[in-house]
Amino acid sequence: MLHGSRVRVEYVDLSGPAGKAEYADVLERIDEQGLPYPLVAVGGRLRLAGSAHHSHVMPLIEEALASQPVRE
Repeated sequence: MLHGSRVRVEYVDLSGPAGKAEYADVLERIDEQGLPYPLVAVGGRLRLAGSAHHSHVMPLIEEALASQPVRE
């Protein structure tokens, strides 16, 4: 299924200085909760920890898209 401009994928390296500075709150949460990498956020919310497999990510994207109005 194609979603065109409705989906944006972004990779963030949390081990680099820029990632550490921008996502300090996320890194704190990772440490507090002992979350495994990789992490996947959808719509700005952390949804998966320990997997970024297509079969786990796609249902979350579909769910998020279903709740958004289609823009023409």
